[in-house]
Amino acid sequence: MTHTPTPMADDTAVVFHYHRLNTYSFNALAGALDAAPGFERLRIDLPRTPAELCALTAERLGRVRRAVVALSMMTCQFEESAHLMTELRARWGNRVILLAGGPHASARPEEVLGAGADAVFAGEAEETFPAALAAILAGAPERPFAGGRVLRGEAPVDLDAASSISPARGMFGPIEITRGCAFACRYCQTSHLFGTRLRHRSVERIVEQARALRSIDRRVVRLLSPNAFSYGSPDGRRLDLAALGALLAALRGAVGRGAKILFAHFPSEARPEHVTEETLALLREYADNDEIVIGAQSGSPRMLEACGRGHTVEEVLGAVALARRRGYKVIVDFIFGLPGEGEEDRRASLWAMERIVALGARVHPHLFAPLPQTAMAGAPPGTVDDAFARAVAALQDRGGIYETRGGRATRSRP
Repeated sequence: MTHTPTPMADDTAVVFHYHRLNTYSFNALAGALDAAPGFERLRIDLPRTPAELCALTAERLGRVRRAVVALSMMTCQFEESAHLMTELRARWGNRVILLAGGPHASARPEEVLGAGADAVFAGEAEETFPAALAAILAGAPERPFAGGRVLRGEAPVDLDAASSISPARGMFGPIEITRGCAFACRYCQTSHLFGTRLRHRSVERIVEQARALRSIDRRVVRLLSPNAFSYGSPDGRRLDLAALGALLAALRGAVGRGAKILFAHFPSEARPEHVTEETLALLREYADNDEIVIGAQSGSPRMLEACGRGHTVEEVLGAVALARRRGYKVIVDFIFGLPGEGEEDRRASLWAMERIVALGARVHPHLFAPLPQTAMAGAPPGTVDDAFARAVAALQDRGGIYETRGGRATRSRP
């Protein structure tokens, strides 16, 4: 970070809409502020709901001249976020400076500007956000981004330059160890946001964050990665067992047996071809979770190829069987209603799910949602027919479903 120290303005409140779906993004921004000079005394308010945000902004604007309100949004949150920005602007006018980021803002910045944001941070914001906030707090004009601005970083950020959490501000969660994904699955936005070239946070910086969590008596250390076992890999496809082992051994040494290390579990998952005797042995030696999450997404070879998954159904079943033999509970992610999915594909997925449940694992179902920037962005949202929904419900009745919307698989609209 190269920001010049800036006096913190006493006339400006800083408010993060700390929604449960966006805490990881804001934790990383707070970590970036912690690493940038001049923000040591900055107070950040963290309302979690729209109602709390509006009430707290009103309370703060009763004491200061203006408020910087930051929102992070996924595509599923855009409409709610747009309504919230409209409400804040209607009530407070230019006394609120609305800053927006996150996956949807990165993919469609002009749309988010049109919805009321003063500035949109497209892509990674660990460098652009502190610089913009420093300018505002240094006494920028009433409307520092008049006409709307899209702010983009010039290069991928250095993960070692800042933490992914800020325990001192009470903003903590999983420790991000890797950013980027080599596979660029056609339904997924991750590779578009962070690139296909993996960046790994160093063991030293990861351990530093784990110790920070232990210093405030946090007893669980979760690790965050798009592909859990890819840590240290130069391309995300070949495993680097030495790097993975070094990370886990260092973490265990740092936190001792008084804390649990959770890896290859929510919010991360493992690719099926990376679930091997060696990776499970490392997990058993150093981590504490008795359950892992494996990404399958479909039981149809045709749909796996259409999505660009790069693995087979047989590799999914083999990974589940191996993990079960080694004593792990297993959750397997599936996406229903993928673009182009036909009756034969649905039958293949049901067959695979039956096999998975027979092995003692559970299926975590999701309905396909088109995301901007992806190859499948123009497809309609996924639905399932009544027969498929009944089959999934039957699996649920047998304890084979981890979670479904409303307790049952969502059926197609009439």
